[in-house]
Amino acid sequence: MKEKKDNTILYITSTIAFILMGIILTGIINKTKNTDVRTRASSTNGIAATGVVSSVDSIKNTISVDQLFFVSSPNKGMGSWTVTPPITFNLDSITSGNNISITIDPTTLAITTHTLTAKEIKKK
Repeated sequence: MKEKKDNTILYITSTIAFILMGIILTGIINKTKNTDVRTRASSTNGIAATGVVSSVDSIKNTISVDQLFFVSSPNKGMGSWTVTPPITFNLDSITSGNNISITIDPTTLAITTHTLTAKEIKKK
């Protein structure tokens, strides 16, 4: 009769190796940032963006902004947008050609109509 080999050491070593691989992979996954727009849109703090004022309409209480960019993706221009400023914002403080930074209310970001509401607007 053949004697069975004792595989206890092999099982223990394999188990420890799998546990270490799991810890390492979990660490790598947790450090990887997700830069998807949908993730940023779910933020409650707002989305930081910059743009150039093309016109101010005090009757409609809107600002037309060209060259709108997310601060986190400065190489991906989003084109021209109509921005509704916060109630406390003074439309007379900006003019056509001004560079502005915008904190976007993510719940109002309407990609199909290129409209959004700002939580905050600052002249750069």
